[in-house]
Amino acid sequence: MRPGWPLIAFLTILLVLTAAITVSSRVWMLESHRELSQAEKEYNELLDKENALQIELLSRTDMNTIERRARQELGMQPLWPTQWRVLKP
Repeated sequence: MRPGWPLIAFLTILLVLTAAITVSSRVWMLESHRELSQAEKEYNELLDKENALQIELLSRTDMNTIERRARQELGMQPLWPTQWRVLKP
């Protein structure tokens, strides 16, 4: 006995649907992987930027660096005790 055409049609449709679901799930997985890779790249770039900003903050708040820049770039000199003025409220 040969199976009838309705059974063959049903099995063909089932096979096509299974293939479509498999392909769409793989496409979704690849797209998700691409988005995750992009997010990881952005995260690593932000970490690098944060580290650079922390180093810059440390260098800008170091008193020796501030004093050196004040002397060299602005031509500032420390005050003599005779130049101090105390203001009382």
